[in-house]
Amino acid sequence: MTETSIKIIDNKKVDMTHDEWLYYQSICKSYDRQNFKGEDLFKDLFESDDAGRIVFIKPPSTRHTSMEVFLFISILFQHQSIRYMHNQVAVMCKKTQDKLDEIEKIKLELEKKLGNK
Repeated sequence: MTETSIKIIDNKKVDMTHDEWLYYQSICKSYDRQNFKGEDLFKDLFESDDAGRIVFIKPPSTRHTSMEVFLFISILFQHQSIRYMHNQVAVMCKKTQDKLDEIEKIKLELEKKLGNK
């Protein structure tokens, strides 16, 4: 599974992969000007929870942003959701396999007991 870590965008926690973080930084740098920071395009564009997952994307109605920035946040939201669902499925599969292993062990013990009688 891809490793993620918490980064800060617009004073909000955001769970991101290293590649996503690098892409965020490159977007910011591409919009940097003498009197403007590219990271300002991300201001007030989303809300995130304590785990760093984006929970709400706000339409940019009060601030200027770019389609690139809006799409990046939208895609990051989708990637986070897919990673979360993938993790839930992996945990469920692990629990199921553990139960199947336990059942197999009990079955072998019963066969051994019945075979010895």
